[in-house]
Amino acid sequence: MRKIVILPILCSLMFANELELLQEDKKELRKIDKEIIEKKYEASKDEWIGKINLNSSLGKEHDFTYNTTGDMTRSLGLSFSQSIFESGGIEYSIEYARKQLKSDLIAWENQNIALIQAIYETLLAIKKLKLQIEQSDYSLKNKDIELILKRIQYEAGRVDIIELNNAIMSKNNQQKENISLKNSLKEKEYELSKYTSLKSNQIEIIDFEVVDKEKFLKDNLNIRYENSKVELLDTSYKQLKSTYLPKVTLNTNANYRNNQNEDDRQTGSVSLNMTMPIFDITKDSKLEKSKLEVLKQKVNVKDMQNELEYEYEQILTQINSYDEYEKTISENLKLYEDLITANQSSNAAGMSADYDLEILQNTQKINQYDLQINDINRKLQYTKIYFKTKANI
Repeated sequence: MRKIVILPILCSLMFANELELLQEDKKELRKIDKEIIEKKYEASKDEWIGKINLNSSLGKEHDFTYNTTGDMTRSLGLSFSQSIFESGGIEYSIEYARKQLKSDLIAWENQNIALIQAIYETLLAIKKLKLQIEQSDYSLKNKDIELILKRIQYEAGRVDIIELNNAIMSKNNQQKENISLKNSLKEKEYELSKYTSLKSNQIEIIDFEVVDKEKFLKDNLNIRYENSKVELLDTSYKQLKSTYLPKVTLNTNANYRNNQNEDDRQTGSVSLNMTMPIFDITKDSKLEKSKLEVLKQKVNVKDMQNELEYEYEQILTQINSYDEYEKTISENLKLYEDLITANQSSNAAGMSADYDLEILQNTQKINQYDLQINDINRKLQYTKIYFKTKANI
């Protein structure tokens, strides 16, 4: 299999800052999404730390038995409760935040890569359509010649009206094909504008290297994301188990109380509380469910690896087909080169018509475009492998 080398400048550009190709609004959205992920992590990793609460009240009591009203009472207090031991629960809480950050960043990176892949696949489609339009022009020239020849033959009585009509229809169909290709090109250029402010001729199309199967399965972004979910669910399971073990909490509070007819009072307290659930009818089912979720995700990863392995083989098979197409096209080009040389010699001796030579030359051009289009089709297959293993994390 032929190996395509990545252009070093563009490769380094992509790995350095892949978002630079995007429209400003899309670029800003991607940056904001990452900031949200980071802020979410900062909040989650410190969630186990207790909060200081301020409590205040203003009231007056009324005794309905004696129909008397008490004095106005004001109170102000601060309280703080902090878990200092949770049988590993605190550590798992921090670890869960880290695992969540890793999983979220991989998902964020996957979304970035999907956008960049869409840009390059659209660029390849645009280049392919431009080649097909140029190729179609040569096909149309041949249709014009065929129509001229059929008309001459018809007027000479050598063919009937059906053959002449078929030649006319063939030319019309080729013209429709030209129009269709041009419309498709406009649609693809519009599609590109949804991703980037750059025009198609302002972005150089890179080549993609062949990624071996081991790397494709090991570094695949989808697999990395699914594996991160295994780690996340496993940590969640450990965290859940810790909630059924002893927990020690430090509680402190300070209060100030003011009454119109009493001296002000200031009180405070510090206590250590130990709690441990001794009975929860749902404990076993909750733990088993959490454990099964971990197992299910592990199986899901293996299933995805099997699917990706099959996908990789399909892509390689298609690439090999394009390699075979290239050989066939190259053989055709050699054949047309020989026919053109022979025709030029006989034409110089007055033995063949100019139309024959022009048809051969046009057909040779058509095959040359086939070669370039075939190369683009191969590159489109490479993108399916290349972008699935690209990552900056």
